[in-house]
Amino acid sequence: MPLFQTDNLTLETQGDQGAILSLHVAGRSLNVFTPQVLADLDAALDRLAEMPALRVLGIKSGKSSGFMAGADIQEFQKVQTAADAEALSATGQAVFNKLAASRVPTVAVIQGSCLGGGLEFALACDYRLVIDHPKTQLGLPEIELGLLPAWGGTQRLPRVIGIERALQVIVGRKRLKAREALSWGLADAVAANATDYSAEMRQLVQRALELGKSARRGWPVRSWRQRLLESTGLGRRLLLRGAERILRRRTPDDMPAPREAFEAVRTGVTQGMEAGLRYEREAVGRLAVTPACRNLVTLFFLIEGARKPAGAEAQASGIRRLGVVGAGTMGAGIAQLAAIRGFDVVVQEVNDAALKAGMGKIEELFRKAAERGVLPASEAAQKAAAIGRTTSWQGFENADLVIEAVIEDLDKKREVFRELARRVRPDTILATNTSSISVGQLQEGLGNPGRLAGLHFFNPVHKMPLVEIVRAPVTTDEVVAKLIAWSAAVGKTPVVVRDSPGFIVNRILVPYLNEAGLLVAEGMPIPQVDHAMKRFGMPMGPLELLDQVGLDVAAHIARSIEPLFAGRLTRHPGLEQMVQAGWLGVKTGRGFYVYGDRKTKVNDEVMKRLGGSASPRPEAELPQAQHDAVERMVLLMVNEAAACLKEGLAERADQIDLAMVLGTGWAPHRGGPLRYADDRGVRDILQALEALQQQFGSRFEPCAALRERAASGEPFYSQLGRA
Repeated sequence: MPLFQTDNLTLETQGDQGAILSLHVAGRSLNVFTPQVLADLDAALDRLAEMPALRVLGIKSGKSSGFMAGADIQEFQKVQTAADAEALSATGQAVFNKLAASRVPTVAVIQGSCLGGGLEFALACDYRLVIDHPKTQLGLPEIELGLLPAWGGTQRLPRVIGIERALQVIVGRKRLKAREALSWGLADAVAANATDYSAEMRQLVQRALELGKSARRGWPVRSWRQRLLESTGLGRRLLLRGAERILRRRTPDDMPAPREAFEAVRTGVTQGMEAGLRYEREAVGRLAVTPACRNLVTLFFLIEGARKPAGAEAQASGIRRLGVVGAGTMGAGIAQLAAIRGFDVVVQEVNDAALKAGMGKIEELFRKAAERGVLPASEAAQKAAAIGRTTSWQGFENADLVIEAVIEDLDKKREVFRELARRVRPDTILATNTSSISVGQLQEGLGNPGRLAGLHFFNPVHKMPLVEIVRAPVTTDEVVAKLIAWSAAVGKTPVVVRDSPGFIVNRILVPYLNEAGLLVAEGMPIPQVDHAMKRFGMPMGPLELLDQVGLDVAAHIARSIEPLFAGRLTRHPGLEQMVQAGWLGVKTGRGFYVYGDRKTKVNDEVMKRLGGSASPRPEAELPQAQHDAVERMVLLMVNEAAACLKEGLAERADQIDLAMVLGTGWAPHRGGPLRYADDRGVRDILQALEALQQQFGSRFEPCAALRERAASGEPFYSQLGRA
């Protein structure tokens, strides 16, 4: 009979002097900390204190899905004030402090996710045994929600792995696999498998019985760098000063969480753990009520909702075999993604040489996935070998879904779909990965056109989380529902958009990228253009993005959607000249930047092509110049996003914002272009655009949607809450 049991956990004896605390949070697929779970844990610790014969406690998950995913974000939605957030922090700190201070040594057994509050829980234990599994990861990702670890994580992690490494995890959002956790000292032992686990657990328990509670004095010294920088007060001060400079340079404007997390660590290092815990509580109170936190939490739930549509599993069960036409960069990426997620895949190419090249790309993607620890190398090789390959159409007769990923040419794509109509079953879903061609045009003349939709992945497929599902006029609801479910099943976030040139992401992105080129043509140095937008919060600047996408691809998309802008898009001819010169970006080694084996540098010839002057502005003028550049680039995106909503390209403002954050890296803490408009004020956006229109012309003309909302005072988000 258990010593103590609730709906969420069980405490049982293990041998004569041991006990096991097993977590199995009721009604959840993953263990998460709710107020009730914390209360149950607190009560279980009180029960343990009444057991004088107990000498060691093991803590594990009762779920196969993982150890502990962290705090329940749904509970955080109930936080309305700074005091609410401080109280929640204080509760968690108190329970984990009690665990850390318990009389007996504690051993946490970690497999799968151990994130946020889950890792803070494990850090309060004395020893950690980590199972080496592809899904095992340890980290403190609270900054991704505009928060900081507030249950002792900013204090305990530096004392376990060192200050610099802790900052990489807390501020840099680094997640550790099992072996890295061992080398950094976060894990005391690693088990390779279930058999190995029993032996490692016995050894670790014996170690705990012999040594008792972990008695860590001083800061960890596991490398020469830690000995140099972290073993003395002077070294720690120098380390923190240097880290602060880097943080200030890299942290986007209006994103306070990284700075607060750093200060919590510094306070604990310089003033002691109690002061650090107090700073943690106060900081989470400040952060919880910021727009950045609200926007990031909103995005979290938007992503969760998009990835878990109603009836997703039932819908996805109808798609098991995938056909991919074209094994270029996008086709190879889609095929590899589907195969790694367990779908049967067959790839078609026009000839043996193209097929061999395409399979080479797929095999390379699998090799890199194995190197990143996504799956074992042997399993990667098996999955790559299992992909069917054909230069005819063998295997397509059994496909449930076929994705066309050939060159961006309307006639060529139409030819592919005419051929597919003869080769596949009548109920096979057909999809195009086009980035600019109208899906409606591809449906024309096709038998049963309702089964054709757009499935627009972004490059690189394995990294970019967004898929635009393009609904053309006659695409059926059933097809859209199945594509939503299948996209979620391969780990992507689907956003349904209406068929229109450029769909949503490229429609909004083109004016932004074009304006970046115009700024360079006016003489603004390339690095300054990119730096300005990275300060705004973009993960990369617009010119870096152009080089990644490929200037030829960007130029093709711009030409395709230019008629939609009716004179509002002034493309600079220099960009076309760069394409003609073969400066296509990363893939040719030269674009706005020159890409070498070791170092990337600015392509100084670009200024000559674009007609600008390379002479830098006086340093005193740089802040204003960068502010003006950001205004121009950002407000064009806001204007176009508002027009997309007005035209019905998406049903809701949050869908457009989600697409822009996931598809372009729009500064997540700003929530997306339409949330940004609400936060700043639609009237202010309108006035700024009108001023730019007077200065630069019609490309800044405010759209009707902005004028209407400015006049009515109606925001894009009817409720400015977290959801």
